[in-house]
Amino acid sequence: MRRLGGSVALIVAGVAAAVIIAEAALRLLPGHPNFYVYNRYVGWTLNPGVSGWVHEEGRAWLAVNRDGFRGPAVTRAKPPGTLRVAVLGDSFTEAQQVPYAATFCAVMQHKLHECAAIGGRPVQVLDFGVDGYGTTQELITMRRRVWRFHPDVIVLAFFAGNDPRNNTMALEGDQCRPFFVDRDGSLVLGGPFVDSAWFRFQCLLRFESRRSRVIAALSAAKVVIRDYFRARRKRSSPAGPVKGREPGISDLVYKPPVSAAWQQAWKVTEGQIAMMHREAAAHHAAFILVTLTSGIQVYPNPAVRSHYMRYVGVSDLFYPEQRLRALGECEHFAVLNLAEPMQQWADRQHAFLHGFRHTHMGNGHWNAAGHELGGTLMAQAVCGLISKPAPAKTSPQP
Repeated sequence: MRRLGGSVALIVAGVAAAVIIAEAALRLLPGHPNFYVYNRYVGWTLNPGVSGWVHEEGRAWLAVNRDGFRGPAVTRAKPPGTLRVAVLGDSFTEAQQVPYAATFCAVMQHKLHECAAIGGRPVQVLDFGVDGYGTTQELITMRRRVWRFHPDVIVLAFFAGNDPRNNTMALEGDQCRPFFVDRDGSLVLGGPFVDSAWFRFQCLLRFESRRSRVIAALSAAKVVIRDYFRARRKRSSPAGPVKGREPGISDLVYKPPVSAAWQQAWKVTEGQIAMMHREAAAHHAAFILVTLTSGIQVYPNPAVRSHYMRYVGVSDLFYPEQRLRALGECEHFAVLNLAEPMQQWADRQHAFLHGFRHTHMGNGHWNAAGHELGGTLMAQAVCGLISKPAPAKTSPQP
């Protein structure tokens, strides 16, 4: 037994030494910057001051300013006379696939200078988007970070493809994030990340392990192998792949809830959006909900969209937009649904708004054309919003 124990110890020591040597060697090579850091309240945030190239879909230089969001650094105190717009969202808003000047936030800022209601005032659009966020994290970000910058307008950039899923424990696989849960008819923060210090510590360890170059290399290899076998399965499928289906986006978002979990996901999501609107009103900021697009909604081929709709079993792809439009009417806030006007533009121009040449056109995130059109439409909507007379200031309802 003693000899066996010694052999095991030697094996463990050898493996540990090999890992340490591999880690040291890999750290000598140029590597991917750590763009994200663990955060006690939202799970993760962008890493202040970090910059580097990103090329998973498009190719862009991603620079995080000192305050931890993408875009030029600004003072927390709003310069006199400036119109300041804060945008909350996920990876579509962070937009690491395109240069910052091509993002819809930058486009919106440029286009807002054409708004007569602004009267030539300076405009700043602040991009608080973070990859992987759901509405819960965006609401907490607004509470803990956005109000420091005294915005005049809050834009919630909502991606129906995965935001409802991100907002409920029953559907979201990554539990290292906060959730709002229904307790006695009220939405309150809960879930293991909120309620358990031990669980948060485990999340911290998992997050920090990503800094290891060895683990990063193994993870990259895992992705390559997974994508290879996924492509093989698609090629070998008798019916062939259905255009419009994307990893991470459920086909169920295009139809009314089919289960209790989806009913809860939409209920919690709508409750959070209503809370954001009320809290914006309490800070005397205008609020607008913008629903972004999925690749299939704006795929520039009606036949492809029709085939996907038959596969899903729906007559159109606008259920999320219709539902959130009704929420805005009920809660008295502005809603801009981008899917229909962007679909019409894509059909006229026969142009893809999602995807990149070396990945898949029509899938994934917005490309430069998608950001240009989306940012232009958002600027028009924000211009219309601030052109309206300000409502009388009243205490918001709880």
